[in-house]
Amino acid sequence: MADGAVAGGAAAGGGGVSARMARAALHRPETNGSGHGLRALGKRHRRAGRVVLPPALRTTVYGVGALLFLSGAVWLVLHYVFPQSTAFGPLPNPWEAPLMRVHGLIAVCAVFLIGWMTAAHVTVRWPSPRNRRSGLLLGGSALLLIFSGYALYYTTGSPHDAAAVAHEAIGVLSPLAALAHWWRNRQRP
Repeated sequence: MADGAVAGGAAAGGGGVSARMARAALHRPETNGSGHGLRALGKRHRRAGRVVLPPALRTTVYGVGALLFLSGAVWLVLHYVFPQSTAFGPLPNPWEAPLMRVHGLIAVCAVFLIGWMTAAHVTVRWPSPRNRRSGLLLGGSALLLIFSGYALYYTTGSPHDAAAVAHEAIGVLSPLAALAHWWRNRQRP
């Protein structure tokens, strides 16, 4: 084995094997959460000829998405509509900081779910063109929200202001991308 090479790694000439093993691991019952493997998951949750997410995962994704949107929307209302007035000018609403902490915690859960969805949902359904455009729109908006949220946390000045405008606009519009992806799936038998 060459210096610095890892057994089975790309330097050892096993890059294709490890990629196949990673894809195969997604189909294992303990990985996809079905308890029955991918084929049983498809049979068990087949509705009108399409494979759907397990109910627990679907409920978790919808719940985390709704909480993330609501916490951000309430923060926007508090920030722009209900600032605290003082003799020295407006101050942020006292509920903004705790609400932002909750929003950040839910965002961490959302990033975890995005990774899970990429492994369990996107990789299985990518070969089919059905809902690919709406899924790309949804995934792209999620990535932009992640990057702009990161920029809000780590930047100051004009980059922070630009990230704020982008995060707020994309955050307000992101339910439309989610609804488009969900609705397109309901339209076809």
